[in-house]
Amino acid sequence: MKTVSGDEDTVTKALTDSFKNKDLDLKAYSWKESASSIIALSTAKKGGIGAILSIVLLIGMLGIINNVILSALERTEEIGMMKALGMREWEIVFVFMVEATGIGILGGLTGCLLGYAGVSGLVKYGYGLGYIGGDGSAYGIPILDRIYGTWNYPAFGFLFVLGVIVAVLSSILPAYWAAKKDPVKAIYHR
Repeated sequence: MKTVSGDEDTVTKALTDSFKNKDLDLKAYSWKESASSIIALSTAKKGGIGAILSIVLLIGMLGIINNVILSALERTEEIGMMKALGMREWEIVFVFMVEATGIGILGGLTGCLLGYAGVSGLVKYGYGLGYIGGDGSAYGIPILDRIYGTWNYPAFGFLFVLGVIVAVLSSILPAYWAAKKDPVKAIYHR
């Protein structure tokens, strides 16, 4: 019997009625009914992954903010000299944003390389499920010995660009704080 996506309920009802007409004590179930626990688990997993990624993103932002603040504190005299020589605040902010862009690019490349190595291992060797749930029959669907990863190149590009954008945006506030300093006090900050 050929089905169309979204037709599962109609097909399962038709099959169950067909079984009843032939005096068979059988009932048809859609894949959604038989795998409801897996669907619930997948939904919960997506929410958990989103929460973990948000925390990682926040930690990265705090690290970059900390780096820019420390850089500004170490270069207080330089900032004062730049302002004394006529640089405007937005130009000083731009200097720190360029520095943060470099940090974002290096961090993004490192993350992509580590991710590439991890996904390569999953694609080539897979992950044995015997360690976490046996054959998967407890979930209602038997699962083979291993699951294998797939490549998602757009995700690598998206995460690289997101890392650079987060780095640049995280640097604006501390860079603006550094650029607002009075040049005389910045030069003689001892």
